[in-house]
Amino acid sequence: MDINLIILILLAIAIVGYLIMINVIYYLSPTVPKDAFPKNRFGKNNCTRVAENPNRGVGMKPLITSSSVAEVQENAKNIIISMPRTEIVTETNGFMHFVQITPFFRFYDDIFVKLFTEDGKTNVWLQSQSRLGLHDLMVNEKRIKHIYYKLKDLT
Repeated sequence: MDINLIILILLAIAIVGYLIMINVIYYLSPTVPKDAFPKNRFGKNNCTRVAENPNRGVGMKPLITSSSVAEVQENAKNIIISMPRTEIVTETNGFMHFVQITPFFRFYDDIFVKLFTEDGKTNVWLQSQSRLGLHDLMVNEKRIKHIYYKLKDLT
């Protein structure tokens, strides 16, 4: 058997395997629109939460700003939408739910933002979580840090 044919067959198997894998991931984790910020963290090793009941997010605590909820919401939306492979699923006054798809394996990750006023100040809660798996290789931590520090600079 010719070596080029063997390589071609192996390449075809790899491509078909990859396509099957990303479709299985897609069907195992459908996008279900949420209309409220999660009450708890999703998991210990695949969720970063900067809110009550925090998880990971070292050095970060909920942002508190004198900017209005509408202004902070617009800034947060612009920051998150500018991230690659990210789309908005739900947006209401004071709450947003986004989905970001990881590059190679195409895992679906959820990003939640809750904004509310307390003592005349706007509070910002953030959560990013993986839908599948037991660990996220700190992807959600990096994502929340990016959003947190960009939003902190704008408020």
